Amino acid sequence: MAESVDHERSKKDSPRSRLAALPAERQARLLDPAEAEFVAHGFEGASLNRILSAAGMSKGQAYYYVADKADLFRTVIERSLQRLAKTIDAGFPKPATADEFWQQTAAIFARLTLALQQDDNLAALARGIYEGPGAQAALTEPLARIRAQSDRLIAIGQSVGAIRTDLPQTLLADVLFAAAREIDRWFAAHWPELDKDEALLLSDEAVGMIAAMAAPRQATL
Repeated sequence: MAESVDHERSKKDSPRSRLAALPAERQARLLDPAEAEFVAHGFEGASLNRILSAAGMSKGQAYYYVADKADLFRTVIERSLQRLAKTIDAGFPKPATADEFWQQTAAIFARLTLALQQDDNLAALARGIYEGPGAQAALTEPLARIRAQSDRLIAIGQSVGAIRTDLPQTLLADVLFAAAREIDRWFAAHWPELDKDEALLLSDEAVGMIAAMAAPRQATL
């Protein structure tokens, strides 16, 4: 019990909690130059010294609000995900049928595609997510939350007969999440080459590919 209380106190007094408690404009003093640096150089190539110089902060000041460069990268990515969610207004589908589920899911991904087309920083940060093991390790928590949202989306699809239920749930979730991540990785790598119409078409086709993989067995006979 005492260890649990100490853990909660530690979380409330962590660097990240101190940063979150600041007004948005004070957070931006650090996060805006950090975002610019990560966009320009990726996670591995980004320099914490350049970020702090642009922010006009000492290392002592910065470490009061972030634990290290990985913590700062995670915070920048989480802020960008929040901005993206507001831009695309991506609530979970509320379908009555399997067709509605895939139509609503495709519409969410189309809005995501358009948002990335209109915000170069978001697109560059999306590419940075797949930069290498350092970036992946830094993003363990946000990626876990995305996985939880994927599991919830699968459950919604299953409730209206859009997604198969004949496989172990963990196997199904692992396979579909892995496929979605590989599609996302491809888009991130090739994003600069795609115009809006091509990106929207490929987004729709990718959702269709996932739908074919996820479809109940009897629907594929």
